[in-house]
Amino acid sequence: MESIGELRTTKTITTSDTTDEVTDVIRDFNMEHAREGASYIDMVIGYLNLYLNIISIFILTMFAIGTNIVNMMVLVKQGINTCVSLCLFCLAATDFLSTLAGLCSQPSKIMMFLNIRPGFDPFAFYFFMVYMSAILYDVSNTLTAFLSLERCLCVCLPLQFKDIFTFWRGVAVIVCIYLLCFGLLLPHFLSSGLEMRTSRNSTFLALWLSPDRAAVDVYVDAVHFCQTAVVTTTVFVCTLLMIVSLNRSSKFQGGKSNEFPVTFSGKNTNNSCVAQTKSEDFAQPSESKAADKTSQSGTKSGNTVKSLNNGRNTSATSNNKSAHSSRNLNVIKTVIVLCVICFVCNLSRLALATASHIDPRFRLNKEHGKWYQIFLSICYVFQLLNCSLNIFVYYRFNQSFRKALLNSLFWKSEK
Repeated sequence: MESIGELRTTKTITTSDTTDEVTDVIRDFNMEHAREGASYIDMVIGYLNLYLNIISIFILTMFAIGTNIVNMMVLVKQGINTCVSLCLFCLAATDFLSTLAGLCSQPSKIMMFLNIRPGFDPFAFYFFMVYMSAILYDVSNTLTAFLSLERCLCVCLPLQFKDIFTFWRGVAVIVCIYLLCFGLLLPHFLSSGLEMRTSRNSTFLALWLSPDRAAVDVYVDAVHFCQTAVVTTTVFVCTLLMIVSLNRSSKFQGGKSNEFPVTFSGKNTNNSCVAQTKSEDFAQPSESKAADKTSQSGTKSGNTVKSLNNGRNTSATSNNKSAHSSRNLNVIKTVIVLCVICFVCNLSRLALATASHIDPRFRLNKEHGKWYQIFLSICYVFQLLNCSLNIFVYYRFNQSFRKALLNSLFWKSEK
């Protein structure tokens, strides 16, 4: 009996030991696969980040810089003499500077990756260039919002705002926009700078941050979030109002032109032209019935020439009005498409800012920092698209821009 008890005890101990060993193996296996899964996710995130950076740096950045240079050259060649042309030129210049600052930050990123420090800390230069690019992009978005507001007021309330937005008033508003955007981020410039640091064998320039920099970062994030939200809302509302106003205007003009059509010599003319022609054709005195044929023919020929001249003047005036209205319509369409591009490209930025405010872990150097970096790269790609697509809008809706661009490229534009 004792031997049986000893065997049972031995068997029990052996079974428990085997169970613990199996549990340890399963735990190690799960941890190994978890590490493999985490390493695989890290690898995928690394490739995505590399792919997005290659697109943004080598393709979109260079394309955005080139298109904005072309935009500025063509706009200067056309002449900057209106508020709209001034806003478009400042928009192209700001997009160019913002994209150039983003391009200048990339060599520092490469030096940080390779651990190279050529007399200064690469992170310091990267820090300032990234913030400068972001501030200039805020200026660009604010200029787009002002342009949409200006066109919206001129379309919806033309009698009240037709002559308000002059060239010099536009200059004043644009200067105020620049001062406002840079002034709101003045704490950033006051709480950061450069300082000399000494290591074991060298002295180099490094980034200096004030002790209250954490509070400044919270303020800067709040400013960026509020500014993006206000600009996106303004652009959306103004675009919607312009589209609705244009649809109402086209329906009203179509109904008015078809209200009383009058056929004269095989063509549709309005009542005023017909009345003027009739009054001039039949304005002969009743007392000249016995006049000679020479005077009658001279009077008729004179009235005929006079009516033809009046008809030509009327047609020329109507052609000028139609050409002017067509140009205004193209300007409005240009602004609408620019606003749509700005709205779509800023949605990702607004969504990322909202997510980071809702979940503090969705930030750099946090739990979801790698995913935050991926979405940050996606936002930068949309930013570059917003800065580079304007040339296609100008080429499509601005005939003079298209001709000037083709002439500058030594092509002959078709009439």
